[in-house]
Amino acid sequence: MQTPKNKKLTYLLLCAVAAVWGIIIYKVLFNETEPDYEPGFKSAKVTQEPYDQYLVKNDTFKLALNYRDPFLGVVNSAPENIGAVTAVAANFNPPPPPPPPIDWSVIKYSGYIVNPTTKKLVAILVINGREQMTAEGQTFEGVKLLQNRKDSILVSWQGKKKYIRQ
Repeated sequence: MQTPKNKKLTYLLLCAVAAVWGIIIYKVLFNETEPDYEPGFKSAKVTQEPYDQYLVKNDTFKLALNYRDPFLGVVNSAPENIGAVTAVAANFNPPPPPPPPIDWSVIKYSGYIVNPTTKKLVAILVINGREQMTAEGQTFEGVKLLQNRKDSILVSWQGKKKYIRQ
């Protein structure tokens, strides 16, 4: 047999849900924002000379060497004759530009046929509009066929390797 439900609790929870949804709808529909509001974290714009980025600037700090030595327990005194540190400008050699990317779109894999005598796959390649049947290890137009599979081929061109799908 089921226990009777508490109607007072149900009505109380129903009122609470209606109040929460009322607050949400009020915030969405009647949200008044001040148009002249500016956030407090907005920082001032820093201007910098464009060619001043790579100049070595002099240090403007001093070391406070009057702290207690954590191992000996005595206070260190700063040496009197500390020479100023001078910055040496290093030669800035930009890295060489990367080589241009290889255009693999000139190589197309049209399909394969099976050689009836050797039972090996022979790939049909189209390179720069020219078509050729090529077996593994053969080179055509500077492209070497390294591996021949039914759905793709592995070719080597200009020192790079890539799988080309049919």
